[in-house]
Amino acid sequence: MKKIDDVNQGDLLTFRTADKNYKVLLCTSTYKEKSPKNFTFAALTYDDTEKPTIENILNCEFWGIANTKNEYFKYSDNELNQMWTFHPENKPYFLGSYGLVIWRKDFMKFRDNIDYIGNLKIVDNLDKNGNGGMNASDWDYIKDFFASQIYSAMIERGQKTFKVKAVTKP
Repeated sequence: MKKIDDVNQGDLLTFRTADKNYKVLLCTSTYKEKSPKNFTFAALTYDDTEKPTIENILNCEFWGIANTKNEYFKYSDNELNQMWTFHPENKPYFLGSYGLVIWRKDFMKFRDNIDYIGNLKIVDNLDKNGNGGMNASDWDYIKDFFASQIYSAMIERGQKTFKVKAVTKP
């Protein structure tokens, strides 16, 4: 396994939790201009004993919300049509993801526990069109959260799941 030196928008990262299942993070944005640098991820619903492939991931979902139209972080008409093709029930609303923020300095401490799967071309501003987020910079917290808390926490925060294909670039 190659060490992850950098993370970019669209990167798919996988890791195992205490239940020995693989979970997946999708990088929705990065901040690298100056310190402190960070990465924002969407939590995906992948939960399996087999290491995921990009095809597996394209068939799973991410946690987020259908939100009112945002005048600051717009999607193109093609991107909106892609979203509404997969989720016509949400038209005219934008899809946004719930953000898990990981600070780069903390990520580097536990990067050996994470594998890079590949990169998907996704829409810009996915996390900015969501309605919440949390700091997820602690490895033990990430493992516990994904193993036993994610479903109840996301539902409690008003989040739903949406198809990953809905936010890939058409």
